[in-house]
Amino acid sequence: MNPPEEPSKEDCCNSGCNPCIFEVYEKQLLLYKKRKEGDNASELFFPNAISQLHYTQFTVVDIAELCEAHKLLTFKLKSSDKNIRVTWKPGDHFLLKFTNENCSCTRAYTPLKQKNNTGTDFSIIIKRYKNGLVSNYLYNLKPGQDVLWRGPYGAYEVIPNKFSRIFMIAQGTGIVPFMSIIESILENEDDMTKLILCYCCRNVDSILLRTELYSMKCYWNFTYSVFLSDFKQNVVYKYQEPILNHKLNIEELLKFVPFSEKDQFLLCGSTQFMEHFKLWLKIQEVENVITF
Repeated sequence: MNPPEEPSKEDCCNSGCNPCIFEVYEKQLLLYKKRKEGDNASELFFPNAISQLHYTQFTVVDIAELCEAHKLLTFKLKSSDKNIRVTWKPGDHFLLKFTNENCSCTRAYTPLKQKNNTGTDFSIIIKRYKNGLVSNYLYNLKPGQDVLWRGPYGAYEVIPNKFSRIFMIAQGTGIVPFMSIIESILENEDDMTKLILCYCCRNVDSILLRTELYSMKCYWNFTYSVFLSDFKQNVVYKYQEPILNHKLNIEELLKFVPFSEKDQFLLCGSTQFMEHFKLWLKIQEVENVITF
C-alpha cells in the first residue's frame, strides 16, 4: 500500500488539461489518506497499466479504416509486465499527449474494448479534421509507432436500476462513450434499466459501430434509432435495421413523454448539438442531464 507518486513539472504539458495532472495527484493523495485511516486500506490501489498521474507508452498495433476520415486505432501496452491490465469504467476517457517542436497539448479519447482484447490493449475511433493538429497526427500513425497516454478519467457511474430509462443522444463519434455504458447495463441480467439511443449521422456510410449496435437489438431493454441528415438512394439495410432518413427532431423525443425523475439523459456530440438538446430538456424540466 503506497501513496500516489507526485508528478514532476515535466509531467505537466502546460496546455490547460482538464483534469490537470497535479489536481489528479491532490485528489488521489486525499483519497489515500482517507482510506488509510479507514477499514478498507487493502482496496486502495489495483495494478492498472495506465496511470492518471504519469504518461504510459503504448504502441500502435492495428489500424482499420471505418469510413471517410474515420479510423479505428488499437494500442498495446509497451511494457512486458504480465501482472498489470489496462482497465477503465464505462464512459471513461484517456488523455493523449501530443508534442512537436512548436507546442505540447493533450486530447481526450474514449477507449473501446475489442472482442479479442488481451487486457493490455485498447482501441479508439478518431475523426480527421482538415485543420486538426492532433487528429491528423493520429490519422497518419503507422503500426509500431509509440504514443503516450494517461487516465482513465470520468465521473459517470453505472448504478443498476437507479433509473427507469436512460436516454442517449449521440452525434458522430459521440456514440463511443455510450457503447461501454450500454454493454455494462445489458451484461447485468439484474439491471432492468431501459436504454433508448438516438444516434445522429450524416449518411449510412458514416454510421460507426453499426454491426455492434445491430447485434444488441435482441435485448429487450435496448432500443435505438439512427437518424440520417443526408439520405442516399439504393442503400441496402439490414433486416429491420432502425434507420430513419431524416434528422432527429423534437417530435421523436415527444414520443417518450412524460419524463420523470427516474429518467436520465446522456448527450455527446458537438457543443452546438448538445446545447440544442440541453435547452429543450430544460424546458421539459428534465434535471438528470449529463454531457460527455
